[in-house]
Amino acid sequence: MTLAVDHAVVNVLRDMDAAVQRFESLGFTLTPRGHHSLGSINHLMVFGRDYLELVGLPDGDGPVRREIADSPTGLNGLVFATADAGALHRDLEVRGVPALPPLAFDRPVEIDGTIQRASFRTVRLDAGWVHGGRVYFCEHETPERVWRPPWQHHRNGVYELAGMTIVVPDPAREASRYAALGAQTLQDGTARDGEAVLTYGHFALRLVTPEGYSAHYGDLGSDGGGRAAFMGALALRTVALARLRECVTAGAIAHRDLPARVILAAQSWFNTVIEFVE
Repeated sequence: MTLAVDHAVVNVLRDMDAAVQRFESLGFTLTPRGHHSLGSINHLMVFGRDYLELVGLPDGDGPVRREIADSPTGLNGLVFATADAGALHRDLEVRGVPALPPLAFDRPVEIDGTIQRASFRTVRLDAGWVHGGRVYFCEHETPERVWRPPWQHHRNGVYELAGMTIVVPDPAREASRYAALGAQTLQDGTARDGEAVLTYGHFALRLVTPEGYSAHYGDLGSDGGGRAAFMGALALRTVALARLRECVTAGAIAHRDLPARVILAAQSWFNTVIEFVE
């Protein structure tokens, strides 16, 4: 099974207004606020074939999405694409991959002055199969209500997700689990120097030990919410780092400027390291 990454998720819990302001100041175009039927709210940064999602909890009474409420602030979702959630679930069962049955939900979307429904079906992997955050598959039943041209242009030039770093105690063991889902590894499925890298088209997934993560990011890194395994960094690809640098300068945003990348510290970005590469 060939996999493609559909989106990544940052959980901001009840700080959605602040998160929107921060990401807009960084040069992103955000979709209007969505209200899931499951009891969560979101905004998207939509790119050419994938997107970054901010998810949180609404104010007031009403249903609460427990998987969001029970997770710490930070990067906590890696989502693969599927065209048929039901068929995927059956295939995972055959492969011996523990997964929950498809879950259907939706949210209203205003398009050209009318309210329509964006609907989805997801298949979530058992939390004990892979570690560090929520890993699941998403079937878009109405993709035309997500990938809309007015939402796909960003002042900072970002046009796709480039990768994610997940901190785990045993990268080799974790890589074998992801490889069972259909990834290609860059290192023959083995971890070298406490790291394993898997690719999904244009997206690279790095699995590293806590020591490797600290050595790479130092004081920029996430504290992981006190967990032994966590999603520690997200990389985004821009058409030109010069455009991203203009945004961080205009917004007086603290960053570390390196020759081939710009890095934002986790403590200023909802416990998520954000890297920009060309």
